[in-house]
Amino acid sequence: MISFEDIDKHSRLYDLYMKYLCAAHNHVYYRNFYIINRENIPPKGTPTFVIANHQNGMMDAMAILHTMYKDGRQPVFIARGDIFKKDLVARIMRFLKILPVYRNRDGGREDIKKDLAIFNRAAKVLKKGGTLVIFPEAGHQHGHYMSTFKKGFSRIAFAAEEMNDFQLGVQILPLNIHYSNYFNFQSDLMVTCGKPFTYDEFFELYKEAPNQAYLALNEKARARVKEMTPDIDIPEYYNEIEALTHIMSEPLLKHKGLRPRFLPNQKDAAMTIIAAIHQLKDENPNEFTILMDDTRQYMSLLQKTGLHHWVINRKISWPNLAFRMLVMLLTFPIFLFGYLNNFLPDFITQRLTNKVKDPMMHSTFQYAIGTLATFPIWYIILLVTVSLLTHHFWIGLVYITLAGIIGILNVHYKRALRKLGNVFRALRIKSSEAYQMLCTLNTKIIGTMEKLLF
Repeated sequence: MISFEDIDKHSRLYDLYMKYLCAAHNHVYYRNFYIINRENIPPKGTPTFVIANHQNGMMDAMAILHTMYKDGRQPVFIARGDIFKKDLVARIMRFLKILPVYRNRDGGREDIKKDLAIFNRAAKVLKKGGTLVIFPEAGHQHGHYMSTFKKGFSRIAFAAEEMNDFQLGVQILPLNIHYSNYFNFQSDLMVTCGKPFTYDEFFELYKEAPNQAYLALNEKARARVKEMTPDIDIPEYYNEIEALTHIMSEPLLKHKGLRPRFLPNQKDAAMTIIAAIHQLKDENPNEFTILMDDTRQYMSLLQKTGLHHWVINRKISWPNLAFRMLVMLLTFPIFLFGYLNNFLPDFITQRLTNKVKDPMMHSTFQYAIGTLATFPIWYIILLVTVSLLTHHFWIGLVYITLAGIIGILNVHYKRALRKLGNVFRALRIKSSEAYQMLCTLNTKIIGTMEKLLF
């Protein structure tokens, strides 16, 4: 087994790698990366145990890494042990400062026995004033909801204090990670830093009944993360409530005079909408059921017609559509330049990503394979080729710069093209019974929600 004894030792190579990672993550893969309440992060050298919700594979870890890297600290992560099975992967994980923890479904009895040693090693990171990161849910899921916290987190927290006679003063820092879209390149990401807290009120309980102390700390910690999270905890109506957050976010923010496209505003709006729906469920169950039924029917009709919500009841006309088509046609040569110059690395990235069965790991592979590897290698090849053909290095540099910028713009061009197709489809079926029913349901649903929110 690879030794993890010096995993928290400061690495200059890791520092160099992080500078590249930060540039690619914060300014290329994501359009906007927001860190809210960054001042809540304890100073470097404070024993800090970071916990967060877990939705999007390794991208969640990247989000935390770039949040905590502000002062050059090198946090140690804890991840599921099954990804450490191959020696090469284990060595890469170790370089990235990731410790393995085995769940019952991941490994055999011998693997799980190793957890005690790993927990003690993790506790030593805190004892030395380091930063430790764990996802207490011990698994990611697609959706805005939280699972239960597992005991591994609290076991490490108490072990660290016990090693120091309960005088260490570990700060637990709760984070919320929120995406505008889990899968799309050039989407938005935000991390909200909650206020750090301690757990000394559970020390005496831990000495007498450790399992009860673990549960008590888990409950406290989960509540701190949950209060920052748009948590849809009515599973039987998850899809309907999530749809309502998308439908009502923009009207709510416009009503408040806030920017609808600003992700922190969108998250706050989602939490307000979820809370209002919970209140309706408690105070008026019949109206809640009608709202859920209407929303389910609305979603079903949208799927059947191939339309998106934003196009329903929208004032659109054939002249407006023709103008948009003209703009897309005039800018098509620029799109074609970007498409041709980025086709090969994009094809390779998508081909490899599509082989991954877990969809919540797709953005991880797109980032790791595409943003960090295939595209940079391809641009180096382009730079050398164009420089040699033109005998001017600066022409090659300008060429790859244009290829990269237009390649990113092409992502937005494709989205605009899909929106144009949606507008065309809506105009084509505007007089149909299905579209009229969508308009009726849209008006009814928004009317109900406005009464709750405004």
